[in-house]
Amino acid sequence: MAAELIRRLQDEGGTLHVRDPDEATRALHRRALDAAKRQGLIPEGFRLLHTGRDRGDLILRLEDAAHPDETDWNRIRLSARDLITDPHELADWLREDRRSIDVTDATIGRALEVVRALAEDLLKRGHCIGISRRGKPRGLQAHARGHQYALNIKEELDRVPHVYTDEELRSRKLYTWQRVTPECDEVPSGRLRLELGEGRGLQCWADDKRSRLEDKIRAAVKEIERRAEADQQARLAREKAERERAEKWRRQEEERHRREAERQAARDKERAQAADQAREEHRRRVFGQALEGWACAAEIREFCLGLEALAAILPAQEATIAQWVTWARAQADHMDPLHTPSVLTEANFDIEPTPEALHRYLREESRGERESRPEEPVGVRYDDLYPSAWRWGRPGRSQWWRR
Repeated sequence: MAAELIRRLQDEGGTLHVRDPDEATRALHRRALDAAKRQGLIPEGFRLLHTGRDRGDLILRLEDAAHPDETDWNRIRLSARDLITDPHELADWLREDRRSIDVTDATIGRALEVVRALAEDLLKRGHCIGISRRGKPRGLQAHARGHQYALNIKEELDRVPHVYTDEELRSRKLYTWQRVTPECDEVPSGRLRLELGEGRGLQCWADDKRSRLEDKIRAAVKEIERRAEADQQARLAREKAERERAEKWRRQEEERHRREAERQAARDKERAQAADQAREEHRRRVFGQALEGWACAAEIREFCLGLEALAAILPAQEATIAQWVTWARAQADHMDPLHTPSVLTEANFDIEPTPEALHRYLREESRGERESRPEEPVGVRYDDLYPSAWRWGRPGRSQWWRR
C-alpha cells in the first residue's frame, strides 16, 4: 500500500486529494503514510506532506525538498478546513448566501441543481467544487489536481424597450436639457449561464434553443479536467526547468570553484618558486659581497707588502709609505669577513621576501597592473657592508653572484 501510494502521488503530479473519506479509508492512508516513512520509500530529495489525518479532506503532497512552496501548501492545507465541498451542504450555503450566485428567485432552484450536479460529477472524477466559509477567495471555485478555477452561475439578461412612467414623461417635458433616459432595460431572462475562469480564459455554457445548461455539465467537467491537466503539465515543466537551472548553476559554480582553486594553486606554486629565487639571490648577493671583501683585503695586504719592500729602498719616503700601509691594512681588516664575521652572521639566511622582491620573478600576467619597476630585493648591500667610497676590481665579466 505504501509503494502504491507513492506511485499514485507521482502519477497525480505530486498531490493527492481524497474528498471527505470514511474512517476506514482514512486509517488505510494513515498506515500507508507511516509505512512510506519507515521503509524509506519517499524518493530522495523529496518530502511527504499531509493534512486531514483525523477529519475533513485528506490531502497528500510529494514536494521537492530543495524548492519547497510553503505558501501554496499552506493555502491548500488551510482551505481544506475552510472549504465546503459536499454537494448538499454547498447548495444549502448558496441558498442562504446569495452573494455567490447571481440569479433571481425564479431560477434559484435550477441554479442550485446545476451546482449540485456539477459537484457530484466532479467528485466522481476526484475533483470538487468548493466555496470558502470566510469568503477567501470569494465565490465558487472548481478544484482539480491542486489547481482552482473560478465558477459563476448567472442568469442572462434580455434588453427590452424602456417603458416611460408618467413621472419620467413629465420630467422630459419640464427639463429638456437633461440627459436622455435609457431606451432599453435589462430584465432577467430565465436562462442560466455557467462561466469558467476569468478574463481572456473565460469560457461559458448557457441555455439555448436546443438544450439546457444541465445538458452541458459533462462538457464543463471535461474542460475543467483539460485545464487542470494543462496547468499540471505546465507546473511540472516549470519545476523541471527550475531543477535544471539549479543543477546547471550548481555545475557552473563547481567548475568556477575548481578553476579558481587551480589558479590559486598555480599562483601559490609560482609565488613559492619566486620566494626561493629571491632567497637564492639574497644569499648570492650577501656571500658574493663577503667574498669580494675577502679578496679585496688579500690584495690590499699583498700590496702593502710590496709597499714595505719599496720603503726599504726609499728611506726618504719611508714614513709616508708607512702611513699609507697602516691605513690600508686597517681598511683590509674592515673589509675582510674573516676579521669582521658579522657581515655573514648578522645577515638572515632564510629571509621572507617582500612583495617587491617577489614581483620581479612573477610572470607578466601575475604581476597585476603595476607598471613601475620594483625595488631591488631587500638584503645586505655592498654600501651597507663597506660604507667607504672604496671600489676594487677590474671591469669585466660579472662575478658569479651578480649574474
